[in-house]
Amino acid sequence: MIAIRIGGLCLGLALLVAGAGGARAQDPTEVAFWSMVKESKRAADIKAYLEAYPRGAYAEVARQRLSELERMPAPPPRPPPPSQRPPERASPSPPSPSSVGVPALTDASVIREVQERLYNLNYDVGTINGRLTEETRSAIRQWQNNMQRPQKGDMDLEELTVLRNIRLPATWGAIAFGDRGASAVVWNRGSRQDAVAAARSDCRGRNKNVDCKVLSAAETACGALGFYMAGGSWGAYAIVRPTLGQATAVALDQCREQARRPDACGVRITFCADGSHQQ
Repeated sequence: MIAIRIGGLCLGLALLVAGAGGARAQDPTEVAFWSMVKESKRAADIKAYLEAYPRGAYAEVARQRLSELERMPAPPPRPPPPSQRPPERASPSPPSPSSVGVPALTDASVIREVQERLYNLNYDVGTINGRLTEETRSAIRQWQNNMQRPQKGDMDLEELTVLRNIRLPATWGAIAFGDRGASAVVWNRGSRQDAVAAARSDCRGRNKNVDCKVLSAAETACGALGFYMAGGSWGAYAIVRPTLGQATAVALDQCREQARRPDACGVRITFCADGSHQQ
């Protein structure tokens, strides 16, 4: 038997595959968001992360950082340079028409763009074909949930703009595993597609008859594969978390909770998307 629950950005997807077990990938959107604001000296930036991810993987660290920033004296405001100051009697610009509620997914090329961007944020969109399939709607709902938006399974122009402005992860890793312990990992790949294909190919190369499952991770996220084999039964539990220690601990916990023989559980393989597990 084999089980995997794949989650997407950090933060994400959940797909249960045969047997009992689970895995949850962190949402790369959250990882990217935190990487952009974690060094900021503006409390508003940290608050923005906490508002978007009040129970996120970095929420505790963010609250500590926010507390430190709020204790620091606020710097005096700096006036903008003359070249950036508006004319004293300038008329305000008319507001642009609202894009909220205006349907965006009415064209196959736009749907395909959304599928590609969600895929590259670690969501499972099914086949990238320019069609608003149920798999694509499910991925949109999960993205909307992670972004604290109504889960409609469709997008308006305002949401499409938000999606287009999210920075896509530039570093990827993946873990592939299959029957009877065949497994492989890759890291420091430039795209999710590359990481997934390389890990699956390596896994199948170890056992040509294996249908290898793949779990991907982005940026600094790490993964671990909990595994047991005893008395003719076996299970594999792929986990991705913000740190290697967290991934290893959760992979073991998942295995021990669901294995027929918890004492037979161990961690077969670990990795971090950026290769930091080698340090």
